[in-house]
Amino acid sequence: MPAEQYSDANHIELQCVGCTNVLTFSLLQLGPEGRLQCEQCGKQYVFTPELRDKIQRFEQLLRAVYNARDMLGSANVGIAMKGEEVKVPYRLLLTRLNTMLTLNVGGTETIFRFRVEPLKMVEQTS
Repeated sequence: MPAEQYSDANHIELQCVGCTNVLTFSLLQLGPEGRLQCEQCGKQYVFTPELRDKIQRFEQLLRAVYNARDMLGSANVGIAMKGEEVKVPYRLLLTRLNTMLTLNVGGTETIFRFRVEPLKMVEQTS
């Protein structure tokens, strides 16, 4: 899958603070003003250039993982416990974790969930 398709498919979820509705969007949908509105309660969200930049850089990180898919079978994460190290295959790690970015927005910790996991796309192309 080309990187463009990955980016287009990678939608972000945000829970509305007004009504708890889940808003699904991509950075491309925000437009130059960086605005998003909850369809259920009408609450407006404005994404500053700094916030959009952080989300975009996180998407680039996910894209880098996707682009390294051919190496995931060889990559491990080492976890050191009590003088011993356990190696967890990176591919296995991606199947057990949700991808989210927690940012401080207006003094509140806000969780942005990324619906498309890099490994799911790896499995589709493997």
